[in-house]
Parts: sequence; C-alpha cells; structure tokens
Amino acid sequence: MPDGVWLPLLAGLFGTLAGAIATILSALINRQPTLAAVLDSRIAIVMQIYERTIGELRTEICRLQEKIDVYEKTILELRDHIAQLEAKIDILKSRLNAPALDAGRPATAP
Repeated sequence: MPDGVWLPLLAGLFGTLAGAIATILSALINRQPTLAAVLDSRIAIVMQIYERTIGELRTEICRLQEKIDVYEKTILELRDHIAQLEAKIDILKSRLNAPALDAGRPATAP
C-alpha cells in the first residue's frame, strides 16, 4: 500500500485509542463521587447499627447491675440470718449440755 494510506489509518487508530482511554478515565472520575456517596451511606448505616448495639448493651449492663445489687443484698441478709441461727443453735447446745454436766457430778455435802 502506498504511504499515503498508512498515515491516516495510524492517525485514526491513535485517535480512537486516545478517545477510548479518555472516555474510560472520564467515566472513572465521574463515578468516584457516586462510590464515595455509597461508601458514606454504608459507613453511616454501620455506625447506626453499632450505636444501637452499644445502647442495647449498656441497657443490659444496667439491668444486670441492678440484679447483682439485689443478689448481693439478699446474700448479706442470708448471712446475717445464718449467723443468728448459729447463735441460737449454740445457746440450745449449751442448755442441753449444762444439765448433763450437772448430772455427771457426784453429790457433795455442804
């Protein structure tokens, strides 16, 4: 082919390639704000879910802390009651053992 055919063909091919690359880059550049908006909305949704979960966990912690307080109070009351019962048992044992000790002694004359 004559040289006059290759030059316009190469120029057309180069122009088409440059146009395709420019079109792709333009699409990528124009798409970036859309991607950023999508990512921002997803991040916002994830943050809302985390905030809600943290709020629920804090509520549950408060509820459990109240239960622990009630249980601790109950345990203290039961310990006091056990101490009172042990004291009563000791008194009853001493009363039961006292006549037995007196009965085991020999009678002495005054």
